[in-house]
Amino acid sequence: MKADIAASSPLESLGRALCGDLGHGPDWAGLIGTANDEFVTPALFHRLRQGDIPAAEPEAMAYLGELDSLNCRRNSNLWAMVAECTALLNAADIVPTLIKGASEMALQDDPSDFYRMMIDVDLLVEPEEVTLAQRVLARAGFERLEDSEYAHSPGSFWKEGYVGTLDLHAGLQSDIARYLTVGDWELRRDLQHRDGLKFYVPDASMRLLINISHDMLHHTGLARGGISLRYLLPLRTQVRDHRAELDWPWLLGLRRNRGFRFAFDLQMLMLQELFGMPLPPGVTPDLATRALHRRRLIKARHPRLADLEWAVVKPVYFRLKRQ
Repeated sequence: MKADIAASSPLESLGRALCGDLGHGPDWAGLIGTANDEFVTPALFHRLRQGDIPAAEPEAMAYLGELDSLNCRRNSNLWAMVAECTALLNAADIVPTLIKGASEMALQDDPSDFYRMMIDVDLLVEPEEVTLAQRVLARAGFERLEDSEYAHSPGSFWKEGYVGTLDLHAGLQSDIARYLTVGDWELRRDLQHRDGLKFYVPDASMRLLINISHDMLHHTGLARGGISLRYLLPLRTQVRDHRAELDWPWLLGLRRNRGFRFAFDLQMLMLQELFGMPLPPGVTPDLATRALHRRRLIKARHPRLADLEWAVVKPVYFRLKRQ
């Protein structure tokens, strides 16, 4: 496949670097710029400072190290917001569920060491708890941002002293929730106790479902044909971590849905493409999926073509989605 498409994209160069392959004379400005665009600069720094690859450019490493240090401080601040909000909710007999980046931070020995740059954090409460949760946050000085409400969220909240926002959810987005039964939501969350706090974290299989569905379906990655390393890197970690005990029969069963099968298989193909990971047992992408995978590579390598194609596809996609 690589021989059929002439040029390599900045994303592919970054993928190789994240595997420890810098090639010959890397374009440091381009490499770091792409990592910044993808919110994975700390991950690049952590990989390049390992001892199994040639020494990187000292000036580049110094810059990456400074960014990593700043990101740790930012993550520490974001986690402090998670801790404050969780403590406030616990005091009101609400045990929130941390989702997306917040759940990954919660599973680190030190949340500030999470290797991705975070914009916000996401907490989910049950629908019947939403009104009380909003009152609790308001009394503590959190202000809801204007026009931040969505069907699944009463809004995003911010408080002076914090560097990001808290997105409060009253349920998972429809592009995720449609694949779950009531039993799935109850059984596929683990109760965590940390620093006097109580919260739920989705289990490994649920986090994988949320990761793929949020990026590819909710964020239109499948329709757009884009590639987002901010979601691929946690996905790579989940699939590679044998301790995660992924429920493969359940995940592969979800592939009976055509849309999720496309999303799931495309992400597995991209893990193979960028990081050399084998496809999971039982995953055999069909010709249509491989054609969509090829489309993603072409669009990554030819951004102007990607913009033109999305300008044509976008109105059709959203018209069909509304039907």
